[in-house]
Amino acid sequence: MENKTRLHAHLYLPYIVLLSVNFGFLLVAFVIDEPAEIIGGFLRIITSRSILVTDYIAVGGIGAALLNVSLVGFMSVFTLMFSGVKPNGASIMALWLTAGFAFFGKNVLNMLPLTFGVWLFAKYKKEPFINYSLSALLVATLTPVVSEVGFFGAFHRPVEILTGVLLGFLIGFIFPAISAHTVRIHGGYDLYNMGFAGGLVALMFSTGFRSFGIEIEPSDELSSGNNFILAVLLYSISALMLGIGFFVGGFKKNIGGLKKIFSHSGRLVTDYYFLYENSVFLNMGVLCAFATTVVLVIGAQLNGIVIAAILTITGFACFGKHLKNILPVMSGAVISSYISAYFTEWEFISPTIVAAILFSTALAPIAGHYGWIWGAVAGFLHVNVTLFVGDMNSGLNLYNNGFAAGFVAMFLLPLITTFRKDKNSHET
Repeated sequence: MENKTRLHAHLYLPYIVLLSVNFGFLLVAFVIDEPAEIIGGFLRIITSRSILVTDYIAVGGIGAALLNVSLVGFMSVFTLMFSGVKPNGASIMALWLTAGFAFFGKNVLNMLPLTFGVWLFAKYKKEPFINYSLSALLVATLTPVVSEVGFFGAFHRPVEILTGVLLGFLIGFIFPAISAHTVRIHGGYDLYNMGFAGGLVALMFSTGFRSFGIEIEPSDELSSGNNFILAVLLYSISALMLGIGFFVGGFKKNIGGLKKIFSHSGRLVTDYYFLYENSVFLNMGVLCAFATTVVLVIGAQLNGIVIAAILTITGFACFGKHLKNILPVMSGAVISSYISAYFTEWEFISPTIVAAILFSTALAPIAGHYGWIWGAVAGFLHVNVTLFVGDMNSGLNLYNNGFAAGFVAMFLLPLITTFRKDKNSHET
């Protein structure tokens, strides 16, 4: 019995870690803020428009944002566990990404209709829900549609909420079919494939709204001045990941696995957890600390959108990213950001640009497969596209950088394959 318990604990270690982190967020929330402030802020969060850019720390405060992250995290982990999904690179990535965006657009109210829509699709296809569990989490890229319609403020509130919920059902129902095909468009070189699919869906809804004379006003709610407490949280997560990587499963084995991770391009689908198990915790810890340090060194603010980017990078340390393939892309993104800041009104350390630099790592497989130069070019182009592509879908797609990365990959790949003879076309 004891051996069986240990086996289950080992098998579900990534979920146990996520549950522990979520419990930590909940604990910190009630340590730094009063319960009344947290509850009031949480109510503001779940009734906010959640359109790009809506930082839940700015909307409800740190305590309320952490409560939302914790609740969303618990809900997501239990959804996978009760669906019978064992930990793998994709599921771990999805959970960390979802936790990150719970600082910035996702909440326990606007996610549910979308998830239910995916469940309906599984029923329609007469397939187990487990087959669509990843879509059920990542379809939340389109939560702003639910909140925007539900709290539009022009009609009777119950009618708006019901309409938003029904649209959520519809989006969840069609999303798995769309996301299954978009990966073919960019060839697996955009790690944020769900963001590209979400961008296409958001584009259809955005243009539809405009056809009815409905203009969606952008949001610009961003927090500042919280670098110390948020940096402590992020470095604590990094330390936890590194500690697990050092002490669980054998230090030498995990270090050896980390070295092998660096040999992969990261192109979809590359599941580091399936291949190297607990070595991914070392990779996660390194990337979380690295991304956090980059933000602090350049003097930028840690807020909802930036934390979402950092935790997304942390999650994708199980599913495509490592230092070797993100550095070229980020280098090109930094150069592009400096140029944009010089010639436009954008500030180099503005949250939008900082997030674009971090999220540019969606294109890490290009650097991993084709080398530093092409990786830097991809990062350079990504920032340019990201700063303006959000207007296409009116901020309804939270994974806007995934949408932008898809266009960059589609633009670059024909050029790369034409002007560079690829000697590693079968590299993973």
